[in-house]
Amino acid sequence: MQTLSTEAIEVKISEHYIEYQYFFLEFQSKFLSDLYSRYQNIENGNLVLHFAKQTHQNILRQKDYDLNFDISYEKFWHNHSIIKPTQRSLIKITGDILLPKETVRRKILQLIKQKVLGKKNKYVGWLPNDQYKQNYNIFIHREIEGISKLISFVCKKLDRPISREELSKEIKKKFSFYWFHYLGVQLKYLRLWNKQFKDPELILIFLHVAHLFTSKEKIKNISHKDLYEDPSLLKEFINASISATSISEITKIPRATCIRKLEFLVKLKIISRDKISKRYYIIPSAVTDNLISKKITGEVVKLFSNFFFICIRALNIKT
Repeated sequence: MQTLSTEAIEVKISEHYIEYQYFFLEFQSKFLSDLYSRYQNIENGNLVLHFAKQTHQNILRQKDYDLNFDISYEKFWHNHSIIKPTQRSLIKITGDILLPKETVRRKILQLIKQKVLGKKNKYVGWLPNDQYKQNYNIFIHREIEGISKLISFVCKKLDRPISREELSKEIKKKFSFYWFHYLGVQLKYLRLWNKQFKDPELILIFLHVAHLFTSKEKIKNISHKDLYEDPSLLKEFINASISATSISEITKIPRATCIRKLEFLVKLKIISRDKISKRYYIIPSAVTDNLISKKITGEVVKLFSNFFFICIRALNIKT
């Protein structure tokens, strides 16, 4: 059994890239769809993730004073109630999520009005109302199951099998630890793609189109290297297309907006539209140096490999 490291995980994911992407894109598209649905746009959701991550960090700091402090999912809302928001400058927030300062200011006020964010001791923090908390318990359960599925896949490829049930139980037991790192990697993921597209909804729409390709090709052992050395592998994707209506129904983005953003992706030559069926699919030119490049997808693999390493190491799996 090879030594556990971020690099070892990165290699395994790259070797089984399309198979991994089938699970990863499914998870990420659901995550971003939920984010859009809850906050009406991903930019608002990104901002909430930023404040939620700070909350989990403040909870973890309680262990500095009490090593037995319970950071479980069961105790989360109790812990949340005793945590005080800390000061966060607008400049720091804008740097983390790549939004203009005035946009951040405006969206914070919107989220306070919606009772998602709030003020406590003069500082803004993630202070949702009771209805939000009830809904939170539902979508967090889905995310825990999805993360467990991904980690289980990675562990299997590393010859360190662990069940999804065991993983889910462990994540709930040390919830704030895992969620602090999970929100961190999601914020970095969104920041990476925001640099590329300047429009987070484009990321969500593209993920749904890309997931169709992986669902067709997951049984083939296509590596990250193979995909970029032979883009013609994407030619088969024309048989795995999706309509704007389907994307709208899944993502909750209005159909007219979906069509506009899909057509923008067509202009970028990332996807194409069949003239007869009016459905969209990925084309080989998508994998180029300046669009969905090998470098940027490699950075995504590296980001999540580090997250998986933190999780697997924390699970105390014997090496």
